[in-house]
Amino acid sequence: MSPRIEDRLRDAFAVGAELVRAETLRPAEESVRAKVIAPRRGFVLAIPLAAALGVAVIGAVVVTVAGIHAPAPAGPAAKTLSGPRFLLAAHNDGVTVRDAQTGKITGRVELPRTPEGIRREPGGYLLAGTGEGTTFYVAQSVTSRQTQVSITWFHRVRVDERGRVAELARDVIPAVTGTTASSLAVTGDGTQLAYSLDGKVCGKDKTLRFCPGAQLTVVDLPAGTRRTWTTNAAEQIRNLSWAADRRVLGFVVKSEARVLDTAAAGTTLAGSRVVAPGQEAKTSAISPDGRSMLIGRTHLSDGRQPHRYTIDEYSVTDGRKIRTLLSADRHGKTIAWWNLIRYDATGRHLLVVGNFYPLSRLDDGRVTPLLYHGPSDPHLSNSPPPAIEAAW
Repeated sequence: MSPRIEDRLRDAFAVGAELVRAETLRPAEESVRAKVIAPRRGFVLAIPLAAALGVAVIGAVVVTVAGIHAPAPAGPAAKTLSGPRFLLAAHNDGVTVRDAQTGKITGRVELPRTPEGIRREPGGYLLAGTGEGTTFYVAQSVTSRQTQVSITWFHRVRVDERGRVAELARDVIPAVTGTTASSLAVTGDGTQLAYSLDGKVCGKDKTLRFCPGAQLTVVDLPAGTRRTWTTNAAEQIRNLSWAADRRVLGFVVKSEARVLDTAAAGTTLAGSRVVAPGQEAKTSAISPDGRSMLIGRTHLSDGRQPHRYTIDEYSVTDGRKIRTLLSADRHGKTIAWWNLIRYDATGRHLLVVGNFYPLSRLDDGRVTPLLYHGPSDPHLSNSPPPAIEAAW
């Protein structure tokens, strides 16, 4: 996609964001009872997008947002936003540094060449950042078509005050051979790197087994030591996120949002704890203070109403729902969900992206669309756009 079309798509979503209604937040103890209702206007975001591109858009999204702290009018960044200045984004065509307020490219990351093979979208990349917009980690997995064995390489990227790549440290840990990497996270001080690998199913019928199951590894970068936790599930361990204490790690496995005390004894994820029992999770992110977790959920309709997908905040201690932070309705045949939720280091700013929702940031009730790589062809509007990875 050309930079011109990318800018037009981003601007179109920014116009739509002006129509987002910010909810007035109640104190935490009252917000459990608060019901967040999205307005039922079918083309709130689709009309500005169609106007910008000159096409008809079949699917539409209606959004309701609550502030991370105090609510504020939603819309494009009319004035300077606080928080990280830069973010890292990955698409099938590579990794770029972007202005965290506008989404525009400030630099490109020239990673080492990898062998030909199978790459999970986007481009086999996983990204993690310290939350300050200056130091990032990139993992890239490539699976051999002949052996079906995957190799994952890990690199560190640092950017300068202009958003240009100041350092690219290759192979910060030895390459990992086995299955494809599922998720990546790094602590705010950059000392603990966590990654997960897919589980694999072997055999069939009576010989069906996991070989191995999904696994989670934490590497102490200064010491070069590592710990690994395993599970008997073949599903992915997704959406790794660290609390600021460098001890508690959040993630999603088997559609459950969980937390793991990485300092506790044990070598399996049986020692982890479900945060919101009974609530199916698509994605999650633990807050820097470790007290709450954001969980992305999908609410299927009976066909008479649009499907709704929400980001809800839950107490890590008791699993109590605190509030609904963001709610979006998807008008169309294809179900929508959240792919990514990322806190910055302060816990006051978020990056979010969905399979039909542009990469956006949330700041005190304001939604700022940053990047959208979706199709401009109306006949493709029920097909999700190419996947995007992002971190700050």
